[in-house]
Amino acid sequence: MCWTRRHVLICNASHCVQKGANDVASRLRLEVIRKGLDTEVLVNNCGTIDLCDIGPNIAIYPDNVIYRGVRLADIPDIVDYLRGGPVVERLVLNRNTLEEEARRQFYLAAVATGTSSPVADVMALVDAHGFDDAWVTEQTRRGFMARKPGDGDTGEILQVTKKARARYSV
Repeated sequence: MCWTRRHVLICNASHCVQKGANDVASRLRLEVIRKGLDTEVLVNNCGTIDLCDIGPNIAIYPDNVIYRGVRLADIPDIVDYLRGGPVVERLVLNRNTLEEEARRQFYLAAVATGTSSPVADVMALVDAHGFDDAWVTEQTRRGFMARKPGDGDTGEILQVTKKARARYSV
């Protein structure tokens, strides 16, 4: 990082890749070179930003900017930003954006009765908050929830992890 002004990390975890992250990364790298920014901006792939359900995602440091749902059509605006233009607000993900607030509200509701609940109870909350089974799978894969065997009649439970509680301040 010491030899560049910005470091761009593009998630290339499997779910972001399925949504076109490799094409976004290739095009962004090409445009950074074409615009002569390659001495100022380092573009790398990274394993995950833990947001693959709303990817492809890009994190830009030291700016602390995260772009979500990036498409090839967004590349010119991102390159303009990297050249000193304005932040691409329509792509920004932060604690106040709808996606993150929706996640926070879900986790607040999920821990209201404790950090572990029967799967059926959690799935009712998932549905009530507008998420789906794929979202739960992604959250468990990324370590925000954990599936655990229940005791006695409970059956399997879903537990909200320390990672989720810390990230969403619940």
